[in-house]
Amino acid sequence: MPGVDCAPPGEAGLKPIPTRVVTHPTESRALATAVDRPAAAPLSAPASIALERLRGLLETLRRRTRHWIWVESLALLGLAVAALFWGTLLLDWLVEPPQGVRVPLLWGGVLGLAVLVGIKLVGRLQAKLEDPSLATLLERRYPAFRDSLSTAIELSSRPGGGVDGTLLETTIQEAAAVVGGVDPDALFRRRSLVMLALAGALAVASVVGLALARPAVANLWMRRMVLAQNEPWPRRTSLEAVGFTDGVRKVARGSDVDVIVTAAAAGEIPEMVDLRCRGAGGWRTDRMGMRGGVADGAQAFGHLLKGVSEDLTLEVRGGDARLRGLLLKVVDAPSLERVELTATLPAYLGGGVRTLAPSRLVQVPRGSTVEIVCHATKPLASATLLAIADGREETLATLPTTPAPATARQIAARLERVEGERGLVLRLTDTDGLENREPIGFVLTAVPDEVPQVAVKMQGISTAVTPQARIPLEGAISDDHGLAAAAVRISVANGDETLLPIGRVATGAMVVELPADAPEVVRLEPLALAPGRTLGLVVSATDGCALDQLPNTSSSDTWTLQVVTSEALLAMLEAREVLLRRRFESVIEDLQQARNALAGEGVPAPENDAGVPPEGAGAVVAAQAGKVGEAAARATGETGEIAGAFRLIRTELDNNQLLSPELQTRVVTQIAEPLGSIASAGLPALLAASRRAGPLDREGLLRQTDEVLARMRAVLDRMMELESFNEVIELLRGVIRTQEEIRADTLKRQKQRAREALQQP
Repeated sequence: MPGVDCAPPGEAGLKPIPTRVVTHPTESRALATAVDRPAAAPLSAPASIALERLRGLLETLRRRTRHWIWVESLALLGLAVAALFWGTLLLDWLVEPPQGVRVPLLWGGVLGLAVLVGIKLVGRLQAKLEDPSLATLLERRYPAFRDSLSTAIELSSRPGGGVDGTLLETTIQEAAAVVGGVDPDALFRRRSLVMLALAGALAVASVVGLALARPAVANLWMRRMVLAQNEPWPRRTSLEAVGFTDGVRKVARGSDVDVIVTAAAAGEIPEMVDLRCRGAGGWRTDRMGMRGGVADGAQAFGHLLKGVSEDLTLEVRGGDARLRGLLLKVVDAPSLERVELTATLPAYLGGGVRTLAPSRLVQVPRGSTVEIVCHATKPLASATLLAIADGREETLATLPTTPAPATARQIAARLERVEGERGLVLRLTDTDGLENREPIGFVLTAVPDEVPQVAVKMQGISTAVTPQARIPLEGAISDDHGLAAAAVRISVANGDETLLPIGRVATGAMVVELPADAPEVVRLEPLALAPGRTLGLVVSATDGCALDQLPNTSSSDTWTLQVVTSEALLAMLEAREVLLRRRFESVIEDLQQARNALAGEGVPAPENDAGVPPEGAGAVVAAQAGKVGEAAARATGETGEIAGAFRLIRTELDNNQLLSPELQTRVVTQIAEPLGSIASAGLPALLAASRRAGPLDREGLLRQTDEVLARMRAVLDRMMELESFNEVIELLRGVIRTQEEIRADTLKRQKQRAREALQQP
């Protein structure tokens, strides 16, 4: 039979027959054409009946063949449907492939079923089962026909001409004689068909039985495979990934990510849970460790992924449960892009707005109002700006927890009257739910207004002053933000106090200089102080800060001064001159000893005509010259200090209104200036000469030393003369004091005698 029966024996359920069958396509087409043509010549009634029996046999075989095709195809289809259902069910339950795998798998199976139906059923049913092919098939099974059946069918279908009617009827009768012993069912393998049909029915029954017995399983298969939903299969072990939304978890780039999976205690808790990660380097498997015990009905498993810098696909396996399609998506965490700081200064600083440079430590004047605006690098879902002081947190500003604008990137706060120090911490949460990785913070410290700085000293005043003295004050008075006032406070031992403002201090001045050539002069004469009183003198300054209701005030050291008479102050200065003279005598003696050492160590006379001293003499001269240089160096410093001390005596005389032309000449012209000249020129020249002196320069060095000593002794003589003069003055002062004492004693005695005379009767 074309398309079916011409196939190799055994196909379509037909039993194989060893007889060779001619299946040439040309012959088959010829036979198929002959069936449709009318008979060549009319047959007799018996022959026609026999022919109809033959054709009825072939029709029965044709019908039975088509029944076989239906049964076999439906059985195969049932097996295929069951195989597809159970295969996809088992695969989906074991692996739970993603939607992108399940859908192609199902449609591939459906396509296979369609191909199976098309080939096994539709294609075979469409094939024509012509009588010649069926006759040949019967002859192969029943050799008794001896080709009579196929010959009768073929010749009866030919058009007239060339066929003997008698021979045709004889052939038909011969074939019809064998029909009674023909069983069409014998051509089919009925046992294999029954087994195949039974297998197909059982396969379909298994699917129907599962649908009836476990409708939840069938429905879940339908939702997952047909409707392509992602509902997971129920497991003995239930795993849940913490922190994943729709299988996706966004993490900050470069952060350490702790992947936590919980296994419900209601089910079967697995002994081991594996985490599989796939990145650019492929898959990697890590064993997840238990985190604590069973808590809240679940056991936690976790694994730390360090430094995640790329997107990772995750799978979790534990027990019979699988978690697939998990994605760690790496995004940039929010951070601080810039911060704007402005401070409104307090009134005592004149107000105004000042822009502050952002840094880890931001300093603002105490009492300022600070405005802070922080800009983030990403749109924010929420943000909080905290102030931490003394271990307590204070929320300065927050972004609302209600949906914020998608473009919200800044948070602002205002701090009124900043006092002390506080740490500011910014916490950001972006629209991806990520927080800033590291704390964003800086310290805002209020710089207190410093007290004024009073760096003032008295110029040319010692511990004693006359009632008519002038006290010069030199130095500087300053404040970090501006002075308000400064004054000199003079207190007397009996409690009286006088406040003398310093007029040159202007309000708001940062620094007021009191130079040495133009000092602030405090005059004592208007106070009418009597000798013997003790003064306390102090310079105080205040600024304009009123944060603590009172301004900041600072003072200099308190100077204690004794008010003495002019004679007493002169005696004190004369005693100081005596000490300076003795000090100068020591300087001269030290230099003289060095000179004597240079001159006293005799060097042997030269032994040759060149005048070169013997070996060793040069070293001795160099050593003695070095000692002269050392003495000259010491004398330079001492002489300069003594000259300065005499100038100070002159200044103190002037400040106490005791400087006369004679004292100016004696102290300055005759002593201080010559000493200054020796200290600045004579002694340094001697020091230089001693350093470069050679063995032959001893005499020249001696002469230069003698010249310097002569100049120093001349000044010393003037000191001696002044001392003699001062001694005479002191003797005169003694005579005057004696006369005053005699006069006072005489007046006392006269008063006593007068009182006695009045008391006599």
